[in-house]
Amino acid sequence: MIKKITLFQAAIVSLFLLSCEPKNTKSETPIAEVGSKKLYMSDIREYFSGLAGKDSLTALVDYVNRWSKNQVVLQRAETYLPDNEKDLTVELETYRASLLVHKYEQMYIREKMDTAVGMNEIEQFYKDNADNFKPPGIMLKALFIKIPNDYTGIDKIRQLYRSDKEKDVEELSKTVIQGAEIYTNFNDQLVDFSEIVSLLPGTGESYENQIIKRKYIEDSDDKYTYFVKSGEIIMKEAVVPLEHVRANIVNIILNHRKTELIRQMENEIYGNAINNNEIKINIK
Repeated sequence: MIKKITLFQAAIVSLFLLSCEPKNTKSETPIAEVGSKKLYMSDIREYFSGLAGKDSLTALVDYVNRWSKNQVVLQRAETYLPDNEKDLTVELETYRASLLVHKYEQMYIREKMDTAVGMNEIEQFYKDNADNFKPPGIMLKALFIKIPNDYTGIDKIRQLYRSDKEKDVEELSKTVIQGAEIYTNFNDQLVDFSEIVSLLPGTGESYENQIIKRKYIEDSDDKYTYFVKSGEIIMKEAVVPLEHVRANIVNIILNHRKTELIRQMENEIYGNAINNNEIKINIK
């Protein structure tokens, strides 16, 4: 039977959080019980060491309630599952083996892998894999504005958004920020043109022609007016410049190194085991 912890009890128990000496669970009064299972303050004190006052009380009550709920469900499973379903020996051993191997691999990588990637290696990878850096559609840097039709500064935005002059860019920001629903340069990163089209009221084909030929788009619907100004454009199937994919290439190279390092480690350990007669295979 679940014994719910009251706020008063939790407040008293929370005082133990300040104690440095864990109690012996044989003599310690449990803070919660579900059937034969008991939860002691000494079991969980470390989880609340950084909290104090009301925060520690709230966290404690939440932890105890979640523990109690989990125990109830677990005990129901223990009662109603057949014995063959409750035998998790194989699953636990498989999980343990997988986890140990993974931990060893991570330790081995930390100790052995060279994480420095030179520019020559990056450029060579880029050259050898150029086809992998061709976008399926147009990519571009773009300024996007979505503003209500009743905003009084629309005409001013129309004059300013195409300009690259610093004073005009600043004036545009001041004008747009007061009434725009969306005003973004997409963090000055290349984005799929389809992402911008999804924000516009029309279809992609007409917008594509506009952005390629004129570098600008203006459209509207019943509620909003939309302005798009393109910066750098990467056409479909053109190779994306190295500067835009350098970080991805570094990650790819490092992942390749990890894979190769693990493969070499496995082969070395296996080869040594064979040479030392540590492996016996009895298939005839």
